[in-house]
Amino acid sequence: MSKKYQKLTEYLASIDDTEWEATFEQIERVLGFRLPESARQHQAWWSNQMRSQSLGWQLAGWKTTALDLENERVTLVYVAGDDPDKRSANAKPLTIQAAKDGLAAAFGVDPSQVEITIRA
Repeated sequence: MSKKYQKLTEYLASIDDTEWEATFEQIERVLGFRLPESARQHQAWWSNQMRSQSLGWQLAGWKTTALDLENERVTLVYVAGDDPDKRSANAKPLTIQAAKDGLAAAFGVDPSQVEITIRA
């Protein structure tokens, strides 16, 4: 993940709520900089893909569920983690491939270069 969005990851990891309805201005305060124009114009910017900005919320266990570009609002929902009180009813277990994809995106390498070892 780009360090650019690390403050968002840290903020989301620190809150106790399972849903955060935020204005773009609130997100900008957390980040310490203005969101790019593409965040205001394109729904795809907010998609839950393995991009630097979306890893900002995904690495903390959150996903976007609603977006209102006109009013500059986004809703994020907590979907994964160790805290059973924060789990969403829609949470899905993480697959090995999803973990590899996320790690590859975070470190800027191809997923084929990521090895995961499970010790039981």
